[in-house]
Amino acid sequence: MQIVPKPSAHLAVAYQQASIKSNLTLVWYFSIVALIGFGVHLLHHLRLGSGAFSPDMMPYLAVYLCNVLYALVNLFLLPSARSTNHISWRTGLLELMYPAFLAFMATVLSIYTSVQGHGPVPFIMGMMVIAMLVQGHLIFLYALLFSCWLVVSAGMLQMLPMEEASSPILTCFTTMLIAFFIARLAERTRVDQFEMLQELHEKNSLLGELAVQDPLTKLNNRRYFSNKLEVETARSLRYQHPLSLLVVDVDDFKKINDNDGHLVGDEVLIEISQLIAQQLRAGDVVCRYGGDEFVILLVEACAEQSREIADRICQSVDRTKFGRASHKVTVSIGYAQYVGQPLGDFMQQADKMMYTSKKRGKNQVAFFGYGMGAESTE
Repeated sequence: MQIVPKPSAHLAVAYQQASIKSNLTLVWYFSIVALIGFGVHLLHHLRLGSGAFSPDMMPYLAVYLCNVLYALVNLFLLPSARSTNHISWRTGLLELMYPAFLAFMATVLSIYTSVQGHGPVPFIMGMMVIAMLVQGHLIFLYALLFSCWLVVSAGMLQMLPMEEASSPILTCFTTMLIAFFIARLAERTRVDQFEMLQELHEKNSLLGELAVQDPLTKLNNRRYFSNKLEVETARSLRYQHPLSLLVVDVDDFKKINDNDGHLVGDEVLIEISQLIAQQLRAGDVVCRYGGDEFVILLVEACAEQSREIADRICQSVDRTKFGRASHKVTVSIGYAQYVGQPLGDFMQQADKMMYTSKKRGKNQVAFFGYGMGAESTE
C-alpha cells in the first residue's frame, strides 16, 4: 500500500497541474467565504466600541482582521495565477500558504479557547477542513498537521497546568490522526478519479480519431472530408480565397488485387497515401474517399499551384517502384476549382475530370476550371 497515493508516472505532470488548479480554485472560494464571514464578524465585533479592544477581545479582533486582509490579498492575486498553466513558485505559495494560514489560525484559536475553558474546538474543525483542502501535496499536509499538533500541545502545556492540558492535547492528537486518514483517503480518491477520467478522455479521443480516420492508410476518411468540404467552401466564399479539389484514382487497381492479392493492393494504397501527403502543404486536406480513390482539398491554392501539386503527385507515383506489385502503378487525377457552385457539382466536376484522365490514357491530370476553359489536360 502506498503511503502517498500517486498517479502513473506518465500522468504525474498532468496530475500536478490539475492539483494546482483545484487548490487555487478552493483557495478562491474559501477566500470569498472568509471575506464575507470574517468581515461580518469584524463589523459586529467593532460595534462593541472600546470594548472591542479589551485584552480579552483583542485575539478575536486580530483573527477577524487577519482573515479579512489575507482573503483580500488572495482575491487580488488569484485571477492571474488561475488563468496560467505555468507552474511556478508563486503559484505554489498561493495554493499552499492559505491552508497553512488557516491551520495556524485554528491552532492559535485552540490554545486561546482552551485557556478560556472552551476546549480545542477550532483545532478539531480546522484540521478536518485542512485535510480535505489540499490536493497533490500529501507530505506537506502530513507535516502541517503534525506541526500544528506540536504547536497546540506546546502552547497548552505553557498556558495550562499539566492536568488540564493533557485532555485537550490527547483530543488534538486523535484529531490529527483522523485528519491523516481523511487526507490520505481524499488523495487516493482524487488520484483514482483523475486516472479514470484521463483513461476515459484518451478512449474518447481515440474513438473520435477512429470515427474520422481510415484504418488502412491512416488518412482521414469520407466522413471527415464531407465535414471539411462544407467548412472550407464556406470559408472560401466568405474570404474570397481560392479552393481546389483533386480526385486521385489508382489506375487498374483491380488488376493488382486480382494478380498480386489484396495484401499487395493494401501495401500499394498505403504507399500512395504517403506519396500524396509528401507533396501537400500544411493546410491541405487529403482523405481516402473509398476503395482506391483519394480526394484532396487544396486550401488557398490558385489554379497554377494546384496544377503543380497535381503534377507532382502524378509524377511521384509514376517514378516509384512498388516492390511487390507485378506491374507499373500510376494514378489518374481530376481537378476542379471552387467558385460557389453547389457542392455536388464541385465534386462531380473533379470526378468527371478524373475519368477524362483515364480515357486519355491514364497517368495524367485533367483540369476543370472557370476562367481556364471547360477542360484541359496535361
